[in-house]
Amino acid sequence: MNKLWCRGILGLILALPVSAFALQAPAGVRPCCAFGTDLKAQVGGIPVPFFALENLLEPGEIGHHSYNDGSQGVAGSLLGIADEKNGLIYTLKGGFIDTAHVRDTADYTFYLYHEIWPYIGSDHELTLPPELRLRKVVLTADEVMHSSEQKRAEGIKLAGMLAFQLAQWHEIAQWFGLKSVSGWSELASAFSPEDLYSNMLGARLAMQVLSNQPGLSVSQFSQAFEQALAQELSRLGAQSKAETQKQINALDGTWWDSNQRLPEKWVLRQRDYHLGMRLLPHGAKQAAGQSIAASRFGQLQLLPAGEESAFSSLPESLRNMPVWRAGDFQTLANFARQQDLLLRPDAEVTAD
Repeated sequence: MNKLWCRGILGLILALPVSAFALQAPAGVRPCCAFGTDLKAQVGGIPVPFFALENLLEPGEIGHHSYNDGSQGVAGSLLGIADEKNGLIYTLKGGFIDTAHVRDTADYTFYLYHEIWPYIGSDHELTLPPELRLRKVVLTADEVMHSSEQKRAEGIKLAGMLAFQLAQWHEIAQWFGLKSVSGWSELASAFSPEDLYSNMLGARLAMQVLSNQPGLSVSQFSQAFEQALAQELSRLGAQSKAETQKQINALDGTWWDSNQRLPEKWVLRQRDYHLGMRLLPHGAKQAAGQSIAASRFGQLQLLPAGEESAFSSLPESLRNMPVWRAGDFQTLANFARQQDLLLRPDAEVTAD
């Protein structure tokens, strides 16, 4: 009798969708890299003595990937004592790669995949923690019967698309005043030229890993993604830390300003306001384009969450929209670009 009862419970557990098992959402963004090197900082307008953020990595020193479940502390990441090592790496084909952005989007792709694939073809909603606005994933039903294999395949595509769109929104939210770390402005990072290319790279690599092995656990995914990232950096022609520093120093005064201190917005002089699903890298000698396909099975929605004052400068037509979707992102980015040009006409990058 006990054996039959145990078998029944086991069968019930195995019949549950993956999302019934708690997978913690990524706890935010990895604190890492404004564009530049040996960046200095100030707090409340007062310079911080003896502090400089190098931001650079050797390709072989990226460390072990850890799914961002909250274990990666700010201090550990910034001081380089965590298992992961994050920073900027210059590549011949991909320009500057920010490994923190790569990893953030990879983790969100993995998380979203596990949360949504069982519901492909059904009506379903997933609410994510707010970033100035409430972030919601909305899946819609169709009349087609999808096999488990089809759901997994479509879930991977949808998760990659959504994770990248979340990264696009993060760039917008940073410009409008988002602070992932309390008290620390992120204006110096908003629309940085290397950000979204790095985010897309993370989504694509995570999709590749999941396509090969859709049933990976968190630890297995972390190991597989670590290998995939190392291989991709090699494919893109990752250069030494010394070469990365040389390339970044050559852009001082054009892409960034070493005379400014974080978190001053104009540490970053050049920005890319282009939010397409096809990207070319900036600063690459042999540019390798990449893209992410759209999915018809779901969409990202942004809804008011009590912080609408952040958007008070927007035209009324945009402020009054009850929901923003990915199709509205470029309009928001164009507004940001126009405002920045009014303040600093010399601090603009032409989008590819």
